[in-house]
Amino acid sequence: MPPADDDAPKPPERPRHRLFADRVLAGDCLVTAYLAAGYRGTRSGVTSTAAKLRKRPDVAAYIQAVQARAVDESTLTLLEVRRFLARIVRTPLTALDPEGGRDADLIKTYARTSSSTRLEKLDPLKAIEIDLKLSGQDPETSLLKQMSRALASLPQHGPLPTDEL
Repeated sequence: MPPADDDAPKPPERPRHRLFADRVLAGDCLVTAYLAAGYRGTRSGVTSTAAKLRKRPDVAAYIQAVQARAVDESTLTLLEVRRFLARIVRTPLTALDPEGGRDADLIKTYARTSSSTRLEKLDPLKAIEIDLKLSGQDPETSLLKQMSRALASLPQHGPLPTDEL
């Protein structure tokens, strides 16, 4: 077992405080991070409360410690990881250049024969699942909610007409 990292920042003990801090570190504004952490309220009503949470000693110390570690080039920030995952999802297969283009790091498999080229990119659905987990959401619940909202927004039609002779 590897030794414990004594320099690792100590996260806030309350899960919502940690999720709030992680969202702030990911680049969310304070209000968005506050609401994403599961707190309720309107955007205008939670501004001061979110600012107070950001100033809590445990939350502020955790954010500062993570930011200090992120300065080290060997440490990926949460924002960097989520940006890479977004590139996996948003980059079409046709935009990939296996010869070393900008998005060559998104290629999973590359095989060329005399008559064809086989190109496979990293799995976008897996990237979405990982991103949802990083944002503190349950992938299955979140996707099901989005699908049900989309279905509910479709226009409602009456019963189908029947053919009568």
